[in-house]
Amino acid sequence: MKKIDKNKSLVVQNQGMVSFTKLQLGITDKFIKREATDWLKKAKSYLQENAYPETIDACNKAIEITPNDAAPYRICGIAKMLLGDYADALEDFESAIKKDPTDIETYLERGFMHYDLKDYELAIADFSSVIAIDDNHAQAFFSRGYAYYDLGKVEEAIDDFSKTIDIDANHVEALYNRGFARFDVKNYRGAVADFTEVLKLRPEDMNAHANRGEARYHLGHLRGAIADFTEVIKLDEEAANAYYNRGVAQSDLLNEFEAKKDLEMALSLEHPGAREALDKILLNNDRRF
Repeated sequence: MKKIDKNKSLVVQNQGMVSFTKLQLGITDKFIKREATDWLKKAKSYLQENAYPETIDACNKAIEITPNDAAPYRICGIAKMLLGDYADALEDFESAIKKDPTDIETYLERGFMHYDLKDYELAIADFSSVIAIDDNHAQAFFSRGYAYYDLGKVEEAIDDFSKTIDIDANHVEALYNRGFARFDVKNYRGAVADFTEVLKLRPEDMNAHANRGEARYHLGHLRGAIADFTEVIKLDEEAANAYYNRGVAQSDLLNEFEAKKDLEMALSLEHPGAREALDKILLNNDRRF
């Protein structure tokens, strides 16, 4: 009969106890993570319901359980931002980024907050951080372009809107804003092209018609401009600026009867330039006679 080694037996017993303890810790850890996940789900649900204090409370519960998770800090920051508590929101966003420096959503949310506060340089920095992590992120390019535009850096804005469109050819807001920016730098042909693409996607976009009409006018395409201003008027019978612009274009084509009718309508709708434009037509008529 083989002699039993008590020491060895004891070691085996201890190993069994250690394995059991590890198993118990694993189960406990799973329960803890599940509890944190449940609080995070509640926080997201509260956020969708605009219940911001409840969102913050749920996030704090999740943070107590899993303090190294970036998500509850980010969601808490969004809730505080929407409550107007920008300083605390900024702290939460910074905490989220410390926990996860690659958390794209946090950079985006903080960028939006900086933009709303008119801190355009800081917004650009956050959107640039997103692009550094993911150079195919359409929202980041579009948002950075918007911030560049408001900062007066129009060419940079056009570049970012173009990159957005390269990623998503049907990004209608990027097309519209690039058209608007191109108009600002007197690239009227580019503006017409962009507003035309917008109208393919949104045929009844009144602003796209109005802006394309103005770009066409600057290119000397008066009939095309008139057609666009007419579409605006169909969509809004009290669009004073459309009547005024169409009246001016009709006047340039020497269609004085139509011009006068449009400018009188613009005047009745209190357009500030209509009186002067009408007087100019009347003065030209007097000079002929």
